[in-house]
Amino acid sequence: MFKNLLLAGLAALVMPAFAAEWMTDLAAAQTKAAAENKAVLVDFTGSDWCGYCIRLKKAVFDTPEFEAYAADKFVLVEVDVPRDVNRVGGAENYARNEALCREFQISGFPTIMVLNATGDVLGGFVGGQPNMQAAMAPLNAALENGKKIEAAAALQGVEKAKALMEVYSSLPADLQNSADKLAKQIAELDTENATGIQSKMQEGETMKELESKLQQCGRNPEAALAVVNETLPKVSGANREMLLQLKGAILNALVNKALSKAKTEAEVMAVKPLAEQLLDCVPADQRAAVAAEIEKVFANPAAILKGKPADEVKAAPSAPQK
Repeated sequence: MFKNLLLAGLAALVMPAFAAEWMTDLAAAQTKAAAENKAVLVDFTGSDWCGYCIRLKKAVFDTPEFEAYAADKFVLVEVDVPRDVNRVGGAENYARNEALCREFQISGFPTIMVLNATGDVLGGFVGGQPNMQAAMAPLNAALENGKKIEAAAALQGVEKAKALMEVYSSLPADLQNSADKLAKQIAELDTENATGIQSKMQEGETMKELESKLQQCGRNPEAALAVVNETLPKVSGANREMLLQLKGAILNALVNKALSKAKTEAEVMAVKPLAEQLLDCVPADQRAAVAAEIEKVFANPAAILKGKPADEVKAAPSAPQK
């Protein structure tokens, strides 16, 4: 028994730990990646509060499979924005990481971003992945994009712009706004907008303006809805889908707020047109079902009022007698 314990202890000492090395300085990581001919994998994370981040680390990054996969491909960087700033060595490092999140326009955690040594965004993913196999697909796609950018270096003018645009267009929608450097390079090569990059960049500026305006709205959902409605005609694709989801969330909040304040059946029915605006926020194949649900809810306004304290409910005005 003691012999077995001794052997196990010795094995633990001589066997390599299955923990990949993570740097915390992105600039240093890019220098290392250039020297070793690797890409840079950046994990934007909230290590002590983000559940998806914690699960991704356990399911993927802390596995021997990931260590073996990443060893000859990536220099690894963790950009952590924890609640406890001591986890990153203090407020100065925390501020540096926050600045990187702003620079790359990180919209959710975890964001896993693959860069080349010069800082071009090659791909990655936003959100968790259940296992190593699932994580490998977008990471391999990013590495292929790195090869395409290297091949494009031999081209010039619009042809180079088109080759780079193929990479930019293949990026997940959540990461395209992070790829400003690549977009600007394409725009400089394509002054005639043959690739459509000028339109893409203008849409990116529109989304930045939207974020600023929404922050100014504070906790005013009516103002936020007006800003979203103003912006919707100016965007397309994934940005439009995101805004429609946001509009739906705002409308739901406004409908619930209005119904909670309603004291008569007439006031309940006055909320129905607002609820019907939700039809604009769902895919065409779901509108009939949503419309039917709205009709069902408002078919019985008394049921909506039911359960409120008696002093909050007033009888609906009766129709004039003929």
